Amino acid sequence: MTNRTAPEPRRPACGRATRTALVGSGFIADVHLQVLRAVPGVEVVALCDAVAGRAERLARRHGVPRVTTAVADLLATGDVDAVHVLVPPAAHLAVARSCLAAGVHVLVEKPLVLRSGEVAQLQALAGDRGLVLAVNHNQTFHPAVARLQQHLAAGRLGRLEHVAIQHHVPLRQLQSGDVGHFMFQTEANILWEQGVHLFSMLWSLLGPCRDVRVLRGPVRRLANGVAFADDWHLQLDCERGTAGVRMAFGKTWQETTVQAIGSDGSAWLDLQRGSCWLRRKTRWLDFLDHGRNLAGGALHLGGRAVATVAGYGVGLFGLAFPDDPFLRGMRDSLRAFHGAVRGAAPLPGPASAAAAHDVLALCEAAARAAGASTEPPPPPPPLPAPRPARPGEVVVLGGTGFLGRRCVQRLRAAGRPLTLVVRKPQLLPAELRDGSVRVFAGDAADPQVLALAFAGAASVLHLATVAGDDAAAVERTMAAAVRAAGEAAEAAGVQRLVYTSSTAALWLGGRGSIDGSVGPDRKPRARGPYARGKIAAEHELRTLRAAGLPVTIVRPAIVVGDDGLREHSGVGLWVRDNHCVGWGRGAHPLPFVLADDCAAGLVAALDAPAAAGRDYNLAGDVRLCARDYVAEMARRTGRDYHFHATWLWWMWLQEFGKYLVKTAARRPRQWPAYRDLASRSFRTALACDDARRDLGFAPETDRTRFLGRVFAEPGR
Repeated sequence: MTNRTAPEPRRPACGRATRTALVGSGFIADVHLQVLRAVPGVEVVALCDAVAGRAERLARRHGVPRVTTAVADLLATGDVDAVHVLVPPAAHLAVARSCLAAGVHVLVEKPLVLRSGEVAQLQALAGDRGLVLAVNHNQTFHPAVARLQQHLAAGRLGRLEHVAIQHHVPLRQLQSGDVGHFMFQTEANILWEQGVHLFSMLWSLLGPCRDVRVLRGPVRRLANGVAFADDWHLQLDCERGTAGVRMAFGKTWQETTVQAIGSDGSAWLDLQRGSCWLRRKTRWLDFLDHGRNLAGGALHLGGRAVATVAGYGVGLFGLAFPDDPFLRGMRDSLRAFHGAVRGAAPLPGPASAAAAHDVLALCEAAARAAGASTEPPPPPPPLPAPRPARPGEVVVLGGTGFLGRRCVQRLRAAGRPLTLVVRKPQLLPAELRDGSVRVFAGDAADPQVLALAFAGAASVLHLATVAGDDAAAVERTMAAAVRAAGEAAEAAGVQRLVYTSSTAALWLGGRGSIDGSVGPDRKPRARGPYARGKIAAEHELRTLRAAGLPVTIVRPAIVVGDDGLREHSGVGLWVRDNHCVGWGRGAHPLPFVLADDCAAGLVAALDAPAAAGRDYNLAGDVRLCARDYVAEMARRTGRDYHFHATWLWWMWLQEFGKYLVKTAARRPRQWPAYRDLASRSFRTALACDDARRDLGFAPETDRTRFLGRVFAEPGR
């Protein structure tokens, strides 16, 4: 291991807190601000982000007094002692260099920079000015890793010989198709995003890597052209031992474990749950030796179980720092940096530029050994400029989503002239980039973009939506977006606007049956965020319809398909991806509809003469109950799915209990409305005779064929 002595840093004046600023205000900035409350002697004085609104929202949430949009403006005031650099990795070098040049101590989120050769210039700059330069290798400060280091320092494992790491993690972006994140920009970037966590731990345990061999699994081609490998196996020869690392991405079970094997003992670390189970040689016979090690493990794991539950409670009420391994690792990493800034202790090796250099060198070596490119694929050719609208032009908003893709395919197959409004045109497939489809880049709620796209169009199919947990924000945003689309359609003289609402907008907690003519729930205040948003959007369109805009509203029910999310919220509350708590007992039929059948109905609504000014619900003819659907999921996928039947009143009492606890802890909360739970149960049957008559809606009727179109065969 390389240990270089850091120069004496400049320190804040005696008795004054370290005035700290954050550059970048994304997800990780929120974590830093939460954790910094537990770091003594630190005052956050400013946030800096090129997107002012994002920084202002974060500043209000955490009481940060100042927001800037440029690093130069942040540093010009001279009232900042230290900066946390939390921008995307490609900007780390430039931002860190500017801050160091201004005489400010710098902590950079991992990776420190993108190339090991870039570390030296930051090191030299910090050394010349007597500043602390650190990288947030927070996983090396993880409580279980710290405990292992204590065992090693005490000699309990003897000489450490081998470390085996299993990193098995879901990546939400892979499922959603959102490949805009840094880790998906090249074949090798996953090493710089996920690998650095593991490699920094290996550096702290075994020293720098001398040789690496890599085996990658099959690759998939992402929408941006990057070849992405889900599975990586690395064998490493390090300065003080060997290591094996497996990284598996896009999996349904999350697990990160470390097994450290020494000459006289071993330790098994579960980083998700914060445990470090030590096994050692004893003088006893084998059966007693095994019993003693198992008993020690039971005591340790039992203690962690109690600490995890109790720690959540005391953390919720602010009585102590949460017993969350990730947050504790972050806290101790930030404490180490600010302790070094104040001169209380030297900067630990794992946070040093030397460690960052060696970790980056390992990323580079692993990429070379795997033959993984560190360069992004060539960008797609520029999209042709949109031509004037053609006769019968159909504009689709939300055409890249689950339902939108199917609608676009149907419209193209029918030879309809098509226009798309998309936020990320660079991710469009080649067949939509050849000029046959007009493409406008922008947000589906931007009036200027909508005016350009709608000019000369005959009809609009609106599938775009928003989501979130803040009921008021979702309601406002969804209503404003639909109002903007409706007003743009009215101004452009569009002949029909088909809006894809949802049966979530209806009151479905009573007996009987309703068709599309029944309007949205008349008590939106008693509903959840998504339902309130859809109700508000429908009210906006009804106002425009009354003023003369030809609007058709279509409400799909529980939409399923072989490339969609099977864990649908219409079935129940998925507390885990394989555990579904039913909206009731789960014994009555639910209104499932295949995505392809739903898309056919939506496209038909664009032209059906009788559909003008009407509303429809779309539900299929195969009506499985929730418990049967989950049982089919288990049978056809081979996964361990469970359905938990629950009385609605008992579910509401649980939610009410959570509300009381959050109220006592002064945490954000929303009143749990029983009406919303009851409506989610789908007790009210959906009659679709009007959709059959007017739209030619003809959903799948055969149960076997229906299930075959929803689920892949077992083992596939």
